[in-house]
Amino acid sequence: MIDVSLALPFTLGIVTAINPCGFAMLPTWLGYFLGRDTADGEARPEQVLRGLSVSLTLTAAFVLVFGALGLAVNTMVSEEAIATKTPWVTVILGAAFVPYGLFMLTGRQLRIPFFKPGRGPSTTELWSILGFGVSYAVVSIGCSAPIFLLHVAGSFGRDGIVDGIAVYLAFAAGMAAVVTSLTLSLAVARGGLARHLRRLLPHFDRIGAVALMLGGAYLIVYGVYEIRILRDARAPSNPIVDSVTDLQSHLTNWAANVGGPRLGLALWLVVATLVVWGLGPALATRPRRWLWMVAGGAWGVAEGLVHRGDLLVIPVGRLIGDWPARIGNWIDDPVRWATPLEALLTIAVLLVAWASVHGAISDRRR
Repeated sequence: MIDVSLALPFTLGIVTAINPCGFAMLPTWLGYFLGRDTADGEARPEQVLRGLSVSLTLTAAFVLVFGALGLAVNTMVSEEAIATKTPWVTVILGAAFVPYGLFMLTGRQLRIPFFKPGRGPSTTELWSILGFGVSYAVVSIGCSAPIFLLHVAGSFGRDGIVDGIAVYLAFAAGMAAVVTSLTLSLAVARGGLARHLRRLLPHFDRIGAVALMLGGAYLIVYGVYEIRILRDARAPSNPIVDSVTDLQSHLTNWAANVGGPRLGLALWLVVATLVVWGLGPALATRPRRWLWMVAGGAWGVAEGLVHRGDLLVIPVGRLIGDWPARIGNWIDDPVRWATPLEALLTIAVLLVAWASVHGAISDRRR
């Protein structure tokens, strides 16, 4: 019997995905996946399964590193000793991302052990994703380790092995909700765009390369900033770090206001729907119908009975209705923290809509 609340560790998992130290790693990962995804020519089920497998592999690597951290702090080393080393690792990782992105931008490949090129979810590529997950965890230790050690790793001593495992798995499920939903959505969107607009593929590669370079540059800046703070707590702040931290704080506050369990439920329902949609062509009619009935029933219970339409329907409707005013704010307040995210989302939606219309017209002409 599990006697502890799992809402807090689940919420901590969601927030950890966008922690201040590793905040740049999430868009860097998405850019890497966007630029390195070579499964466009495969059928929809293979694309969805690949997106699911690599995102869960990344999450597994992240939470295993944090689990090893908890074990190490309790048995071998101090938290302070680890915290003094991770900024240097952050700088080294950033210095590796920049040339890798530069070589991708020029159409060449720089051989880095963690990032060996592969096609499909092969053993080589899974090792590559594991390396990315380990990197994500290491650069996140400075900000997320204290909370993780207190609320997650500490639960083993407070509540026992069974409850501690449940808390640890809830933390992993929260982390996976963010990474999996974003990665899977990106895989589906890229696959649809590539099927209808092959000319966009080189641009995907360039976007991924730029994301790696920007992420690497920020990791260098943030690592140097952490080293300065460790040496002198009165060291002046860094405007770049302050801007990114402000953006991360807004996202964290938004997640807290929405509520971790509610946000996580919505993300996992989106993942389940994408998986059912992706696997549909590979299934017979009856299993496919049953899967859609299960997914629809889950949405009906969660959206209709539990949240009364306020899980996704009402918030998304309100967001769409407010979008013209948000676009107007781009000119009135261009330095607002949400402006770049809103602009990227608008471009992504327009590209997907354009590809869908273009594909439908092409299919009719055939």
